[in-house]
Amino acid sequence: MPRAVCQQVLDRLIAYLRGCGVEMTSEDCCKALSLVERALREDPDGKVMERAMNLLPEYFDIPDATIPRQAPPLLRGSIGYSPYV
Repeated sequence: MPRAVCQQVLDRLIAYLRGCGVEMTSEDCCKALSLVERALREDPDGKVMERAMNLLPEYFDIPDATIPRQAPPLLRGSIGYSPYV
């Protein structure tokens, strides 16, 4: 039996918040349920997931993503040629 849309949205929302480092408390669960309810009411025919994710910043403080540097900074240097060779 397929899961209901509200359950899919709530599962995805909670997984996203946990991935962002948000510890889900009882209060946070209530906020998530309110968010899903609002998303269902505002967009009942299709893009509930998209609507819920767009509403997320209104309900939760999500920490900014910090992307580590991909490589050390490039610095001018020598490749080892000697002027006396």
